[in-house]
This record gives sequence, C-alpha cells and structure tokens, in this order.
Amino acid sequence: MKRIKLSITTIGVLFFINSASAIEMTDYKVIEGSYNEAYVNGALTVEDGNQDQTSYNGHVDADLKSIYTTAPYSLEYGLNGNLDFDRGANDNDDSEDGYSTTGYLNFDKYLKNDDTYFVYGGTDVGYRKTKTADDADDPYFKVKAGAGYGRMYDATPLAKAIRIVEDLTNYKIIKKPVSDEGMIALAKVIDLEDEYKSKYSLTEYKKYWYTDMEKALKESGAIEKDSLGAFGIVRINEILDLEKISARFHGWKVRGGVGQVISNYDGESESTTADAEFDYGLPVGYQSQFTERATISKVLDNDEAIDFQFENQMNYTYELSDRIDWENSFDIAFDKYNHGENVTSTGISTGFRYYLANRLTFDTTLSLTKTDGTNGNSIETPDWNTKLFTGVRYRLK
Repeated sequence: MKRIKLSITTIGVLFFINSASAIEMTDYKVIEGSYNEAYVNGALTVEDGNQDQTSYNGHVDADLKSIYTTAPYSLEYGLNGNLDFDRGANDNDDSEDGYSTTGYLNFDKYLKNDDTYFVYGGTDVGYRKTKTADDADDPYFKVKAGAGYGRMYDATPLAKAIRIVEDLTNYKIIKKPVSDEGMIALAKVIDLEDEYKSKYSLTEYKKYWYTDMEKALKESGAIEKDSLGAFGIVRINEILDLEKISARFHGWKVRGGVGQVISNYDGESESTTADAEFDYGLPVGYQSQFTERATISKVLDNDEAIDFQFENQMNYTYELSDRIDWENSFDIAFDKYNHGENVTSTGISTGFRYYLANRLTFDTTLSLTKTDGTNGNSIETPDWNTKLFTGVRYRLK
C-alpha cells in the first residue's frame, strides 16, 4: 500500500512540474559554462586452496572529461586509462599485466562568437603495453587542425534544477509553479559552481552558492516564505553533492581537417591524414540522454598498411530513479587495409549503475564484443565474447 501511495505522489509531483512549465532540455542554451567528470573503478578476484599457488585477476580503469565553453571558444579534453593483471593457479604461471592510456584535446575558436563556424586544433595521444609483451609500444602522438560548424550545449545544470524543484515540491517547500524563466535562472546559478569556488574558496563557497539559488527561486515566486529553511538547503546539498545526475547535452558539431602522426605505436608509421568528426546529443524527456560520435581518418600515404579507419559510438542513458541509471552503448569500428583482411570490431553493452553514498556507485554491466578479420593487432573472434562486470566506482568529481 505504501508503494502505491509513493507512486501516486511521484506522478503528482511530475504532473505539477510539467503542467507548470513546458520547459525542455533543449531550451537551455547558455554558452558560458563548464562540465567536469572523473571516475575510477575496479574489480579483483583472488582464489586459493586446492591449487599450486594463489591466483588472481584484476582490472582498474579511470576516466576524465572536462569541457569549458564561452562565446568565442570551446575547450574539451579527456583521458582514459586501464590496467589488467592476472596470475594463474599453476606453479609455472607467471604474473602478467597490460595497460593502455589514451587522451585527446580539442580547441575550437568560433569566428563570430556564436554557434556557427569555427576553426580548431587538437591532439591525440596514447601509450600501451599488451599482456604478452615484455615492453610497452612506442607512444602515439598526433596533431590535427581544420574547420567546423555547430555547437554542443551542456544542459546538465537544467537537469539538476528540475531535480531540485521536483524534490522541494515533493516536500512541500515549494508550493507554487516555477516558470521557465525561473528554471533557467536557477540552472545558471548551478552552472557557476566553479566561479563560486574561485571567489569564495572551496570551504566557504556553498553558503553563497545556495543563497543565490534560493534568491532565484524567490524571484520566480515559487517560495512563499522568506527562505527555503534548513531542511530545504540540506535537500539541495544532498541532490548536488551526493546524487549524480547524468550528463545532458544537445546540439551537434561537425569538423574536418588534416592530421599528422608524429609518433606511432609501431615506431615507424608517421602518416598525414584527412580527418572528419561528427558529434550529436539529444536529451529525451527529463530522464534520458542519447549521444553519438562518429570519426573517420583517411591515410594519405598509399604505402601505409592502413587505408582508413572509421569509428561510431552510440550511448543511451535512462534514469530509472534518483539513484539508478540504465546505461547502454553500441560501438563499431572498421579498419580498411591496403593489403590483407579488413577488420570490423563491434561492442555492445548494457548495465545498471546504483549510486551509493560518498560518491560511490555499484556497477553491473554485461558486454559483448566481436572482431571480424585478422590484421595488424586485431585477431578475429569466431563467436561473441561475453563479459559480466560487477564492481565499485568512485566519482572523483
């Protein structure tokens, strides 16, 4: 009976918000802002007893992504690293480890300080070692430049504002509808967290930040009292600090240009490339997000083994509740070789992320991977490789 009452209450709150405001995620087009995320997660399995030696198998990976945007420019950089290590149960089984790190940086300079034409420069870097190798490969380093069109908008602050209004309405702290303008004003304050940290210090900024959020709600006419009260401030703090609202991006961006590989993994290939990229994002309602990224790189030297490489990544995230996300991805890569077999790699994954306290999440992910064709460092897999991953992830920021 309590579960039914909770469902009816939740539906009522959402109806109140939706009927009071027809705002959509794509309405948030604030250019100046920042987005940062960093995670580290891992899993470890250890076995002993009835075997020659203790065996283990472990995996650790970390991700970092930061975006800074203003009217004249956009800066984005990211880093991904992973480590795998294991040892078998037999006496002659040695410890093995492999790792890889990749990173990128893109700087876009808009010619008219709007969302149209821009020129860009960037780099791609990589460093890796396979488990079976004694030493790491040579580092990978590529520079690129060109021109593009479009802009991606970060609507995550609006998603946070909607979550806050939904929560405060549920607790009857807010009893009047919040207008679209009020939602945007609240989201703008949320988006300025880094500025509050810089101005008031890491230990003091929250009281000023929360005061300005309260001011935005009061100016919208949503608060009848003089303030949100202690309980209202606590609820805002829990939503912004303890709950993780998944990213919301909308818009599209296309770029094309040339690149130069300065250093490659094999220590030999230093090719000039013609490159093209496409990014697209669309929030679907208030609870879900779809993103797509496609890249193609054509090697201009016909003497190289690779003719061109194409990659496409699609992701869909749905918030089942304030603490549970359903995450899905579909990746495909196609390598066209001048000699030998072409290689197609496909990856599909689906999983659930449960947000615990203190920035921890418990992840369960089922993934399937398959490689068609053998060439370069790729080896064909006749059947789909299936992997079930469960582990704890820590959100650094």
